[in-house]
Amino acid sequence: MKKVTSGIDAPVIPMVYLVAALFFFSSFFWERSATGRFGDIIVGLIFVAGTGIFLHTSLRGKKSIWEQLLSQTTIDPNAQVLDLGCGHGAVLGRVAQELSGTGRAVGVDLWRSRDQSQNSQQATMANMAALGVADRVTLVTADMVDLPYDHNRFDVVTTSFAVHNIKPKAKRYQALEEAVRVLKPGGELLIVDTEHHRRGYQEFLESAGCQVLLAKSAGFDGWWTGPWQGSYVIRAVKGKTETIK
Repeated sequence: MKKVTSGIDAPVIPMVYLVAALFFFSSFFWERSATGRFGDIIVGLIFVAGTGIFLHTSLRGKKSIWEQLLSQTTIDPNAQVLDLGCGHGAVLGRVAQELSGTGRAVGVDLWRSRDQSQNSQQATMANMAALGVADRVTLVTADMVDLPYDHNRFDVVTTSFAVHNIKPKAKRYQALEEAVRVLKPGGELLIVDTEHHRRGYQEFLESAGCQVLLAKSAGFDGWWTGPWQGSYVIRAVKGKTETIK
């Protein structure tokens, strides 16, 4: 059986945390006071713990978040699904497993390694083949702020830890606008992301004619180094009346 690979989100961050931990551990040897040595060890351990928590969220936690979210969502086997910022295809592949018949899943990404290590279209398609869903999946190189699709094209739109990577703020909301635009009336938008944008996104989606069914913290599985950098889940349904032109 072929192995499914997964990258580490924002790989620079755990590297920086580990370097910081090594610095504080090494300072133990030149710090003269016992209090200073004790403090260096404590700070070093905090950085090690932050690294471990970050890697847990990147490699396991976010999958647990999506399993819980998808268990609350009914996806028709013949649905047309769009995954924005699909990366290695963890969510894309999981959703594709729910499809059959005319059901298809499209993954969109710019394939940047700074967002996720070893991120490439080839690696993602290899994962889809390993999962046995390659015949139901299409990968597209495109920007989330300018999607190459008509209005009301997809039954479900998902995005996992991708929107926060878009800068500046105006473009993040442009990406949300695009997600709603290509979603069919009555279709579902599922967002899992980090940074402190949940309330703003919820208000934007409601102003765009969506009904927000769920907006909550993702808990420990969504911590990126600690609770100060948590994650959130948003589940919304597009209204029957088109408000985005």
